[in-house]
Amino acid sequence: MEILALHSKQILLILSLVLLIAGGLWIAFRMRRTLLLLGGGNVPDGQTAEAVVLLSEEHPASYLQGDAYYTFQVHVKPVRGRNFVTEVHVLREQLKRIPQAGDRVSVKYNYSGRRRNVVLNLDSLPSV
Repeated sequence: MEILALHSKQILLILSLVLLIAGGLWIAFRMRRTLLLLGGGNVPDGQTAEAVVLLSEEHPASYLQGDAYYTFQVHVKPVRGRNFVTEVHVLREQLKRIPQAGDRVSVKYNYSGRRRNVVLNLDSLPSV
């Protein structure tokens, strides 16, 4: 009987560790999404380029903030270097007009290691 009690304690310990790790990963991914949404201010001295919106997708609410946001897939055409496709996340309240697929927009981008940080140039979007 004591052997069964020892095994049940071990199983309980393993399950609690698995739940703790899963909870930590869930929180980390949620924080990453929030940082992506709010991280647009880190490209103040980036390069300006033209881009074409390939996809515009609305997300009704994020889990942490409760605000609606948009994901835009854009094809960036820099003056120098290779063209690239990336995703840009923008909070709904920051947009005067929502760009649709095929619209040309201005973006700012900055290279940081192997990753490109890209934000929509919100001043270039015309009002409705």
